[in-house]
Amino acid sequence: MNGVHVRLRMGRERYAMPIENVLEVAELGSLAALPGAGAAVLGVRNLRGQVLPVFDLARVLAIGGDAAPPRVVVAEHAGRLAGLAVDEVTDVVALAGTPEQTEAEYLSGAFLEDGQLVGILDVERLFGSLAAQAA
Repeated sequence: MNGVHVRLRMGRERYAMPIENVLEVAELGSLAALPGAGAAVLGVRNLRGQVLPVFDLARVLAIGGDAAPPRVVVAEHAGRLAGLAVDEVTDVVALAGTPEQTEAEYLSGAFLEDGQLVGILDVERLFGSLAAQAA
């Protein structure tokens, strides 16, 4: 579980995603609505000729949020792409220490850093949920 991670912020919450699942970080850009999609689906956007579904990661994780976040993390898992809207990408770092186990649905672990809890996203479970929400 250690390794290089992209650290994300949504509101006051902090998360980390393995760098091997992150293709790029971009501005949210303009989105086209996706009628009948789940509440966490912000829409779809054209990313260099490819249709990319964009999800509000705060809603997926049930941590709330007032407005659409300004950034999108383009993530990949098992050949599938998704845009994850976040407030900020704070940095890219190697995680130090051993993360604690957690029973949170979309987390593979968590650790304390400077007194703040950072959840490590379980990309496989997260993508499973995104597929269900987009349908």
